[in-house]
Amino acid sequence: MTELLDLAPLSPMYETVRRPLYTETTTSQALYLPIAPPTLGTAGAIIGRELYSGKAFIYCPFSAFGDGLPGGNMLVVGDTGRGKSALVKTYAARQIRLGRQVVVLDTKEQKEREEGEWAALGRSLTGKAPVKFAPGGGRGASCINPMDPAIAGKRQIELVRTIVELGLGQPLDEFAGSALRLAIRRARQRAGDAGRTPVLADVAAALRSPEGSDALAKKRTREELLADGLEASYVLDRLCGSEQDATGDLTGMLDGPTSLGVDLDTDMIVFDLTKVPSGGVAMTILVAVISVFLEEVWLRPRCECGSAPSQHERVVVDAHSGAWELGGNPESGCRRYTQRKRILVCEEAWHILGTPQLASLLEKFLKFARGYGLSCIFIVHHLSDIDDSPETQAALKMADTIVIYSQKKSEAEATVSRLGLPSWTAEHIMRLRRGIALWKVGEVIYPGVQHLLVEAEQHLCFSSGSMTDLTSTSPDAE
Repeated sequence: MTELLDLAPLSPMYETVRRPLYTETTTSQALYLPIAPPTLGTAGAIIGRELYSGKAFIYCPFSAFGDGLPGGNMLVVGDTGRGKSALVKTYAARQIRLGRQVVVLDTKEQKEREEGEWAALGRSLTGKAPVKFAPGGGRGASCINPMDPAIAGKRQIELVRTIVELGLGQPLDEFAGSALRLAIRRARQRAGDAGRTPVLADVAAALRSPEGSDALAKKRTREELLADGLEASYVLDRLCGSEQDATGDLTGMLDGPTSLGVDLDTDMIVFDLTKVPSGGVAMTILVAVISVFLEEVWLRPRCECGSAPSQHERVVVDAHSGAWELGGNPESGCRRYTQRKRILVCEEAWHILGTPQLASLLEKFLKFARGYGLSCIFIVHHLSDIDDSPETQAALKMADTIVIYSQKKSEAEATVSRLGLPSWTAEHIMRLRRGIALWKVGEVIYPGVQHLLVEAEQHLCFSSGSMTDLTSTSPDAE
C-alpha cells in the first residue's frame, strides 16, 4: 500500500507526462494524419487541406472517375466574397499543368480593369487576349454564326429554333416549327448559290418568301406557309437587325459570318461576355450559341498527343468478337490513344441553369460529358436565383461534385433542402470562414476544405480590389 502512495498518481507531473507510444506504420498513419494518403488519392490538382483530418486535399474528376464519382460536373455555390472564383481559377490553372484544356464563359466584369476577371489569368497562361463579344460589334469584337457549316445540320436547326423561341418567349407550335425548318434549308441553298455562308438574316428572308414547292409538299398554300413563319421572321429581325436598323439585340455578335480569333488548341480560351447585358435575352442566346459551337468544334475527339483518332492504329483485343481499341500513333510517338480532358467553366451560371430552354439545350452537353472527357463547372451565388423547372433540376442532378461556401441562414437551408444534403450541414455552412468550403464528392462529404494559394496566384485570383484597401487585401476574396 505504501508503494502505491509513493507513485503520487494525482500529482501534476503524473497528469501531464505521457508514456512513450510504440506503433507500427499503419497505426502511425492513423495517428498522424498529415502523412497518411490524401483522401481522394495522389493524382490531380492540389486544392488545399481538409481541416478536420489535416490531410492534403487533392481533387481531379478524371482521376477519381469510377471510384465513387460517376461524373465530372461540379457546382460551386456561396455568397459574394467567400472564395468561389479564387478556387475555380487556381483549380483551372493547376489542371492545365496536368495537360487539361479549359474554356471559360466569363460574365463578371472588373470595372477598374475594364475587362472580365478571367482575362489576366488567360493572358498569363497562354499569352492570348480573351474572345470579346459586345452589342453592336466594334473594334476587337467577335461574332459567331449559328448557321456556320461547322455546326452539324440537325444541331443547327435545333439552335436556330432555340434562338427564335428565346426571342419569342414561348415555344413554337408545329406549323411555325415546320416553316422554320424549311426556311433554314432554303437559306442554305440560296446562300450556297451565291457562293457565301448563310446567316440568320437569310433565314428571316426565307421565312418571308417561301417556295411554292415547299408549301405544296406540306399540303399548305404559299400564303398559309408565309403566315406560319411570319412571326418567327419578325423575331429574327428584332434580334439581328437589318441594313436599315442596327439596334438588334444580337447585332455584331450573331448576325454575321464567324469571326472568332481563337486558337482552339490553346490551353485556355476565355470568352468575355461582360459587355453583354446581364439577364437579357442576348446573354441567354449568346451562351446557347457558344455552347453548341464548342460542342461541335472544340469537343471533337483528340488524343493528348494532339492527333485525331483516325491517326491512331486499331488494336484487336478480342479476335473472337472482333472488339478493338485505339492504340498508338507512329507519327507522334504516342503509344495509346488517350482522350484529352477538357474543363468548361461558367461564371454566373444562373444564365444557363435558370433558363429552362437553355438548360434543355445543354442537357446533352452535360449528360454525355463523360464521353467527351469533359468536366463542367457552374458557379452561382444562390440556388434561389434559379427556378425549379424540370430542366434545371435535371442539370443540378448531373453535378456529382458540390462545393458550398458560407451562406446566410435562409440560403443555407434552401441549398441543403434543394440538394438533398443532411440537415446538420445547414448550420455548418453558415459558420464557414472565407476560403473554407464544404465539399460533397460523390456521396462523401468533407465538412471543411481550406483552399490554399501560392504567392504567384494571388494577384491573378483577387477580384475585389474596388472594395478593399491595399493594406487589407485577402488572397481568398472572390
